[in-house]
Amino acid sequence: MKKRFVILIFVLFFLAVIDLTQFSSNRQILSILIPSFRLPRLLVVLAAGAALSMAGFIIQAVTDNPLADSATLGISSGASAGALGFLLFSTQLKLSTFWIFSYPIFALLGGILAFVLLYAFALRKNASSLRVLLTGVAITAFFQALISLAQLSVNSFDFQNVVVWLSGDVWQTDLTYLWLCLLLLMIAFIILPFFQKKIEILSLGEEMAMSLGLQVNKTKLQLYGLALFFSVIAVLLVGGLAFIGLIAPHIARELVGFKSRRRIPATLLSGMIILVFSDILSQIMLAPSSLPLGIVVAFIGAPYYIYLIQKV
Repeated sequence: MKKRFVILIFVLFFLAVIDLTQFSSNRQILSILIPSFRLPRLLVVLAAGAALSMAGFIIQAVTDNPLADSATLGISSGASAGALGFLLFSTQLKLSTFWIFSYPIFALLGGILAFVLLYAFALRKNASSLRVLLTGVAITAFFQALISLAQLSVNSFDFQNVVVWLSGDVWQTDLTYLWLCLLLLMIAFIILPFFQKKIEILSLGEEMAMSLGLQVNKTKLQLYGLALFFSVIAVLLVGGLAFIGLIAPHIARELVGFKSRRRIPATLLSGMIILVFSDILSQIMLAPSSLPLGIVVAFIGAPYYIYLIQKV
């Protein structure tokens, strides 16, 4: 088992080196490009992979549904709508760089609104996992409609920014903004270990969890909130990128089994590996131009999603 973790870490390190150098050996150029451009981008990609994979892991554990992630519950769409709304608002008013710190607030507000809707229509009524997911699909459609409405009201330049945001890409590498997002991610990971045992108990089934003294409804609500936190961080980093939270937990389960103390780090590493690999492809496929990161992830994730559906 340890050997598999070593392999995952080695693969991640190898891909990170490739992402930084992009097969170049010119030290003079790399000494300029790496610290100024590529390293901040790599940090964004690693953090986003970690946040997306953890959000997907938690949601799949809570809903007991292998095809669930933050996108299917509407949380990502809500956070995207909140941050995107402020993006358009700030562009119209030409706000100063200082206002960049408002993105986390508006993304969080959008994610919270999506979660409130999910709670009001499903969670509060102790609905089944299927109903929760169907409610999430409806909430996603609602926020996508709002986003489409916003797209119709902007000029061509802002429209291009909106499209890039929604497809999922690294759109902000400002170091101050990046450190803020990394701080939020660190807080989320500090909270996560307190729920590790509860996740394992919940995986035994609700009846068994209740017999072991777990407050199932309260625990589920707390875990949904933690998944919301991870999802909002991911949206702040790479916009509306999908599939990572869906497939990373499955890859981890196939590698290390079902125990959460093994699956959590394996899911984390898997999510980061997928996103770094996608980032490499996005940079070299149309060099010197680049593809939006979300498009490459979709090409990788869609076939695997179909494979998962066939298994389920």
